[in-house]
Amino acid sequence: MNLPDNLTFLIVEDLVSDSFLIQRQLKKICLHPEIRFVDSEISLINAIKTYIPDIVITDFNLIGMNAFDVIRVTKDYNNKIPVVVITAHLKNEDDKERLLEAGASGFFLKEPVNELNERLLPLFTQILEEKGKQLDKIGKERKKYDSSKSHSDFLRAFAFKEEEEDEEEQFVVQNNGFMYKLRNLFSDKK
Repeated sequence: MNLPDNLTFLIVEDLVSDSFLIQRQLKKICLHPEIRFVDSEISLINAIKTYIPDIVITDFNLIGMNAFDVIRVTKDYNNKIPVVVITAHLKNEDDKERLLEAGASGFFLKEPVNELNERLLPLFTQILEEKGKQLDKIGKERKKYDSSKSHSDFLRAFAFKEEEEDEEEQFVVQNNGFMYKLRNLFSDKK
């Protein structure tokens, strides 16, 4: 069983190799997922606000933050987005329960990595069933943002074009004034 093709994932991971391992596992359960990667709190905030993923997947230990920070930031900016923690190891077993209490939708150890997709599929299926309406709202937010971004890009381009035309017109006026003076200068000598 595969997940819908149009799911978007945000992977919060500071090791590129682990990011690609997770991406490979996601592609086994979702044929054409859209996946973005971030590795800092500021890029996480930006992605939550502009990319608006269906699911955030995070490592537990990251440079400058941890999974608790990722959950907090995600919930602060869009509490509809589920967060799943996937990590290589957990030093304190109590952290698993604390993560779930903090709002994580699930927790997994990466190993064995070749079976990670099989372990993720039931959780993602459950998320889709339980949070289907919320995920629909996330999709609408993403479309609304994309639409407003498209409009703002158009307006920015239009304003830039008008600015260029104003500069061009000003250049022509200045040069015509110069040409007029130059013509007068030579016409006076005749």
